[in-house]
Amino acid sequence: MKKFVLFFCLTCFVSCGLLSEKNKPVVYNSESYSEFKFSKAPDYKDINSWAVHPNGNHDVFKGFNQNLEDLPVDVFFIYPTLLTDKNNTNWNADIYDESTRDYILGSSVKFQASAWYSTGDLYIPFYRQAHFRVFRDSFWNNGGKEAFEMAYNDIKEAFKTYLEEFNDDRPIIIAGHSQGAGHAKRLLKDFFDNKPLQEKLVAAYLIGTKVTNEDFETISLMKNKNETGGFVTWNTYRLLPERKTKKISYTINQEWIKDALCTNPITWNQNTSTQYNDHKGFLYLNKKVFPNSVKIESMDNKIFVKLPKMDIFKTFLLSSVKDYHKADVNLFWEDIRINSINRSKIFLEKYNL
Repeated sequence: MKKFVLFFCLTCFVSCGLLSEKNKPVVYNSESYSEFKFSKAPDYKDINSWAVHPNGNHDVFKGFNQNLEDLPVDVFFIYPTLLTDKNNTNWNADIYDESTRDYILGSSVKFQASAWYSTGDLYIPFYRQAHFRVFRDSFWNNGGKEAFEMAYNDIKEAFKTYLEEFNDDRPIIIAGHSQGAGHAKRLLKDFFDNKPLQEKLVAAYLIGTKVTNEDFETISLMKNKNETGGFVTWNTYRLLPERKTKKISYTINQEWIKDALCTNPITWNQNTSTQYNDHKGFLYLNKKVFPNSVKIESMDNKIFVKLPKMDIFKTFLLSSVKDYHKADVNLFWEDIRINSINRSKIFLEKYNL
């Protein structure tokens, strides 16, 4: 019976994508970009084009033990790359496919975007995101760049519609992870950076991507937990012996982010380490938050953490995970939730809103 329970838990965890990883180079199947039939562009005036919308269904957030602040602030969240199957030859996601929608809701929306749900009104557009393989040079130069541009154009149209139809002059938080953070960075550049809308920016959470000092003219890295109007960013790695890291195919290559900016997502400053009692909480796959379980060992252009300190069973399940990119949000879920609310309250008080 115990073996069955263990097998069942592992199967569930892998299926949600948070514990699955491939530590060997993957060979992707593909088709010609010119012959690929794209799904139609979303109409973001239609609520069905949104994974989460204030006027939509919020069942995905049931079971979370969090008090809703319901502040007069909007959060625009962009989910990460979930189209990763090596046998899926699509260049961009089919957002009208029900299984695709269910996967988006059951993975990133439930375990990542939920960190901002208690702050204010949450907006998450379905978008025709690019397949993970486009980030390899061989695909990027043969259709990948165009696929990525299509994904961003959907996000751009969603945000334009959001501003025109739904925002009602409310302050805005921009948040995204991985591919979503890359698109979020472009949104900041196109709509906020040195533009009138910057006055409405509470904060941007650009997680799991590369951000440098050259990316923006007037939007800066926030260096304490009370700052508003800027951004925070980080990439998380598990601290392992060098002999083991050589065998891992990381989602985010450490060489690529050597000049990246980095925020400590526990203290929200430039502290290069933390203690367990500083940590507010890691969101586990049972939707429970475990405080004092993550300790940042070091930080430069990225952060290193050890295996989270939990009970033996959960530690065992997590021990096989070497690449912590997928856990960039989960590891600091409660820290993010509290910080988002705090910055929003400070922003609202500052501008008497």
